[in-house]
Amino acid sequence: MPKGFKPGVALTVCALLGMIVLIGLGTWQASKVGPKTDLLARIEAGLAAAPMPLPVHLDDPLSLEYHRVSFTGTVLDRAPIKVSATSMSGKAGYHVYAPVQKRHGMVVVVNFGWIPFHQKEIPALPSGDITVTGVLRTSATPGSMTPPNDAAGGNWFTADVHEMAAYWGLRTKEYYHFRIFSDHVGQPGALPQGGQVRVDIPNDHLQYALTWYGLAMTLLGVYIAFGFKRGREE
Repeated sequence: MPKGFKPGVALTVCALLGMIVLIGLGTWQASKVGPKTDLLARIEAGLAAAPMPLPVHLDDPLSLEYHRVSFTGTVLDRAPIKVSATSMSGKAGYHVYAPVQKRHGMVVVVNFGWIPFHQKEIPALPSGDITVTGVLRTSATPGSMTPPNDAAGGNWFTADVHEMAAYWGLRTKEYYHFRIFSDHVGQPGALPQGGQVRVDIPNDHLQYALTWYGLAMTLLGVYIAFGFKRGREE
C-alpha cells in the first residue's frame, strides 16, 4: 500500500464486498439493455406492420403480443363490460369489452375503446357481422393494489379475459385466451375511442447500470480518502 494509506483490514474487506455487489448489480442491469431494446424494436415493428389474419389456433398468445391482426366475426348478444381504465391522454374512464364470435373459430374478447367516467350509458357498439382490426394483447393481470373484479356488481378493474368470458357464460375451449384492442371506428371524436394501445415497457436498465457503477466508484473514493486520513492521523 502507498505510504500513509492505512484503511485497516475490516474496512478493506467491507469495501471489497460492497464493490463486488455494486459492480455485479451494474453488470446485471447492463446485460438487460440489449434484450429490452430488441423487445421494444419488435413491438414497434409489430404495431407498424400491416394486419395479419388472426390464426384459427394460437396456443402461445405471447408470440403475437402487440402484433396487428384482423378477423371477421359476429358480435354476440351479451352485455358489454366496462373495465376501469385511463385514456391515452390519462383521463379517467372505462374500456368497453364485448365478445365477437370469429368466423370458423372461437370467441374473441374485443376492446372496442374508451369512454369517459361520466358516460353512464355505453355508446352503441358494432353489431352483426363485422371485421375487427386491432392489436393483440394477452390477458391483463391485477397489480398489488388493484381491487378484485366484482362481476355481480358490475365493477371491473382488471381486463381478465377468463373472468370476462365466464361472465358471458363461455367455457374455456369456447374463447381465445387473449384480447384484441380494436382500432378506432367512426369520426375522430366518436365514442368509444378505439386504438387505446399503450406500451408500458420502460427501458431504464442503462441508467440503473450507470447508477450502480457510480455508487461503486463513490465507495472506492470514500475508501481511499478514509485510508489516507487514517494513515495521517496515526
